[in-house]
Amino acid sequence: MTNRKFSAKDLQVSVFDPVDYLDSDEAMAAYIEAAFEENDPAFLMAALSDVIRARGIAEVAGKAGLGRESLYKTLKPGAEPKLDTVLRLLGALNLRLSIVPENATRKAKKPAAVKPAPKDSSGKKAASPQPVRSKTISKKRAVPKRSTKTTRARSQIGA
Repeated sequence: MTNRKFSAKDLQVSVFDPVDYLDSDEAMAAYIEAAFEENDPAFLMAALSDVIRARGIAEVAGKAGLGRESLYKTLKPGAEPKLDTVLRLLGALNLRLSIVPENATRKAKKPAAVKPAPKDSSGKKAASPQPVRSKTISKKRAVPKRSTKTTRARSQIGA
């Protein structure tokens, strides 16, 4: 073991830039979604800035109907853009904002089962497949009859 001391020259640190990893629409959407989940407006704006830089400032500014300079001002730390501006930027990125209940979990919709098409006498398919509709049998509950005013009145009189 050596007693060598390290100096600032010996230490090499690379700068992390998330823009290097935002190479697909799915990655950009996941990054923005994760920023929304943090519930921190400053963090959200920083993430939005990263995604816009990854896509290209001039391209996003043009699609959002903003000038490059005003986009830089919108994205600078401490800026508080209007919701309209944020929605225009998300639209320019081909992203949209959706709201779900906090405790909801996402479930993919299952496609309907498809019946094979019946064959005619020549062996060819007769018709296109139709979705199978499942039939659920509901049990009928015995519901007590409601008494009407006249029935109540009769029972009170003793008739």
